[in-house]
This record gives sequence, structure tokens and C-alpha cells, in this order.
Amino acid sequence: FEVGTGGGSIARIADEGGLRVGPESAGSEPGPACYGQGGTFPTVTDANVYLGRLSPDRFLGGEMTLDMEAAREAINEKVARPLDMETSDAAQGILSIAVTSMSHAVKAVTTERGLNASDFAMVAYGGAGPLHACSVAREMGIGKVIIPRSPGHFSAFGMLFSDLRYDYVRSRFTRLADADFSDLEDVYIGLEAEGYREIEKASAATGRILVSRGADMRYVGQEHSVTVDLPSHLFASEDRAGIKERFDEVHNLRYGTCAPQERSEIVSLRVTVTGMLEKPLLKSIVSGEEKPPKGAHTGTKPVRFGSEILKTDTWDRTQLLAKNFIIGPALIEEHASTTVLHPGDTLTVDDFGNLNINIGGDAL
Repeated sequence: FEVGTGGGSIARIADEGGLRVGPESAGSEPGPACYGQGGTFPTVTDANVYLGRLSPDRFLGGEMTLDMEAAREAINEKVARPLDMETSDAAQGILSIAVTSMSHAVKAVTTERGLNASDFAMVAYGGAGPLHACSVAREMGIGKVIIPRSPGHFSAFGMLFSDLRYDYVRSRFTRLADADFSDLEDVYIGLEAEGYREIEKASAATGRILVSRGADMRYVGQEHSVTVDLPSHLFASEDRAGIKERFDEVHNLRYGTCAPQERSEIVSLRVTVTGMLEKPLLKSIVSGEEKPPKGAHTGTKPVRFGSEILKTDTWDRTQLLAKNFIIGPALIEEHASTTVLHPGDTLTVDDFGNLNINIGGDAL
């Protein structure tokens, strides 16, 4: 899922007098104030720069230098002065609100769907994801964070691993008790045939094609429906009870409740046809010891965590080896992103260069 709040999200004083972050964004042009391209509104990126979490001279691998003074002035003029607070406190406030907004997005796909966020690991990517991942994980009670290699390019890299997928939906309203399975089967077969034709036209699949069926269902009288995966054998045997049971399970997972005694209805039918493609091979990185090589450590700098300013190690991610172990606070810097490791957090580099972070310590 995607989180709307990002590095370009603008911080401003709302009409009611409180601090708000987003949904307005500075975008890439003019961008955050620290970009030095004419932007005057403070953003999440400006807050990260001012708090020490982004190194001005190492942004984009040193290809671009960020303007710390411009970030300070934007935060001071638009937030700190109107709220009569210190610039550093204003920057921390911007960051805290941004993290809360990101956490709400995580809740939308976990707790609001009946899932316990602490049962999952969080994979964070994008330019801003690794900057805030450990903060969001703390707020959500998530114990493990994974930062993939080249997180700023992770979405594009993922396209190389994507299969050809075609999704089809056809309206077909019927009470489950009255469903004509022969008619429904005809609809499914027609949708699947469309998918097969598209896969064949693409001429890129390996020959292995996967087909899955589903239906949008709801209880009689409901407005909203949920999508239920339906194996074909349930239709072959006309297993109404089995279909109803699967619907109840999905409804309970989504809303935390179900009503097995209530009648249900089908709103529409869904088919997904997937043509499997060859995948690039992931190469492992050079293995080392628990202690990172000397060349990976690039220095120390003051970074604010919560109300404290702490001496923080900075590391060049490109120089880290598999099995390297780092204890927070630390910044792991690379071309298109920076991973912020909080006090109490620990990080281990795995064989494929992913950063596996265990969340520890108090929220900061």
C-alpha cells in the first residue's frame, strides 16, 4: 500500500490554529525549501534536515546539497513563530504529525481489517519510507522493519518481478440461495477466455498461466460488499454452504464480525488471469563479520530524537557487508534514501543486502 504523507508534504497552520501536515505537497518543483529552488513552505524533508536526520552534503550521494538555513527559515517563519515555539520543537512537531499520519495508513490495512499489526514485519521503501519506518513501527507496535536494497527505486525494481496480470469483473446480482451455477460458470468461462487472449497477444509469458475466481458478496440489505476468493470446486459441487462460510470468514476478517445466520447475495463476479514471467535472479552481497568495515563508517553528527539531541553514527550503506551489525542511534545513508535507526534499535545486513531492523527502546 502507499502512504500519502511524504517528504514533500507541506506543514502549515490550519484555520483553527493547529499544526497540519499535508495533504498539500511541494512536489519536486519547487520542492522543499531546503532544495533551494524557490520553495518557501516547510515540508517533512525540511524537518528531517533541520533535526539532523538528513545530511545536507550527502543528499543523492552528494550530487545535491541541501540548504539547512532555508529549511530553518521556512520552519521558523511558517510554524515556529506563529505557534510561539522553538524552531527545533516545531520541526519535531512536523515530524510527529507526519508519523501519525503514516501510522493511520498502516492501521487502515491492519487493525481496521481485524489484523494485529504486531504480527507482521514492515517493509519500508521509497525515498522517505526508511526515514520514518522505525518511528511508524514503534507507534504501531511492530517489532521488525525491513529496508530493501535501493529503497528509493524499489517500486521500479518491482516491475522487473511483476507478472502479466489481467483482472476482470462482471456484474451478476443474485441471492446465493437462488444462484444459477450454470449461468455463473458461463460468465467465469467467458472472462477467463478474455484473459487468455490478452496473455497470448502479449507473447511474453512463460506458458504457465494461473487463473483465480472470486465474487463480490454482501449480506442482504448491506450497501458495501467484500471480495471473496472462490475455488472452482465450490461451483462444480454447487456448494452454497461452502461459499457462504468463506464469505462469513472474509467479512469477519474485514469488519471483525459476521452473521452466519443471515442471507447473503452475490453482486459481481471476478476473474484474475496471470501469465508468469521469468524473474531476474537476486544476487547475494559479499559477506563480512558482525563489525562493519572501517570504510563504511562516515562519521558522527548530532541528531534529535524526541526531546534529546544524541551523537549519532553515520554509515555508507554501499560499504556494508552481509552479517554486519549496527546499534542505534545511527543513520544509514545511500543515494536515494536514509534509514534512521533509533536508540535501542539494532540492524543486521542479510545475504541480499536488506537491512533487518529489530525495534527496541522507547518511542522517540
